Amino acid sequence: MSRTQSSQSPLQVLHLAGSRVSDFYHNLSMIYAKEVLQPPGVSSYYAVVNPDGFWQLGTSLDSMSEKISLQEMIARLPQIDLVVPHLFCFPGMTSFRAFFEDILGLPMVGSTSHCTALAANKAHTKSVVSAAGVRVAKGQEVRRGDRITLEPPLIVKPNSEDNSLGLTLVWDRTKIADALQVGFEHDDVLVVEEYIAGRELRVGVIERKGELWVAPMIEYLVTEENPIRTVREKLELRSDGTPDRQTPVNIVCPADLPPELFEEMADAAKKAHIALGCRDYSLYDFRVHAETDEPYLLEAGLFWSFGKISMISRMLEADAQNIEEVILELWHTAAQRTRVARGSLFKYSTTC
Repeated sequence: MSRTQSSQSPLQVLHLAGSRVSDFYHNLSMIYAKEVLQPPGVSSYYAVVNPDGFWQLGTSLDSMSEKISLQEMIARLPQIDLVVPHLFCFPGMTSFRAFFEDILGLPMVGSTSHCTALAANKAHTKSVVSAAGVRVAKGQEVRRGDRITLEPPLIVKPNSEDNSLGLTLVWDRTKIADALQVGFEHDDVLVVEEYIAGRELRVGVIERKGELWVAPMIEYLVTEENPIRTVREKLELRSDGTPDRQTPVNIVCPADLPPELFEEMADAAKKAHIALGCRDYSLYDFRVHAETDEPYLLEAGLFWSFGKISMISRMLEADAQNIEEVILELWHTAAQRTRVARGSLFKYSTTC
């Protein structure tokens, strides 16, 4: 199902989308998969998993096959050079990546499954990057019955959930129990951490020609009335609670940052990329303290759906780069990847 890619033949790309977990994550994946860019020299194919466990195949999302089993989906796959994942649920970020790359042996762009499993665990991510010298907010990992030792204002969020599902900002200790109840509806483990009032920024790291390159940063314009980004600040939801489209985001890119703050955040993002064992690209949410101007890494998001609505794509656009050329360069590199142990192979570069 894979072959050596020559410069004359098209790159055969399998776009992996959908979700086995829920309609919410299935619809979210499809929103981004529909926006994926198609660089010249790429021949695309799509495999979509549905919440009922059945699959669909096609040359476009508008012409998909009938639902078929996993076994039949594998048997029908054409020759593939590279898998591009567009799955956001926990199994999609972890198990599905492992299946296609480690079991089927198909090269995949983006981080390995063991890396995405680590990054999907917010508490473990904070521990790892903190040990690498990256500043994080004080917090605790909480299970049912545990006592909260921190004082409000606090952020309560599921440990392995995304898109702000189950997230609550708590100003009063009397509201902690309600926030925990909301969080436990989504996960058996929660992260409770101090709320960092201030600016919210997103930082992207891309591996390019043996270096870690930090793109122009995005600032999300939070307000006193809406100091955090909830799921409704990210997605427009249908009446059944599933995503319909991405909410128009109030952002500034490139963010207006003093050079020393940009350098500090870029350095922190690169340290996180290396400490977590990321590959190809990574994305991080930061808060810059309103009083001290110190950046705090909140969490990692190891995804890039390669569409114009993607945050890394917007960063590249702000840098006046040809997005399709960067994508094609990254895809070709991933398709030709050999399985060798890698250490810290990258030189720091904070030039935008």
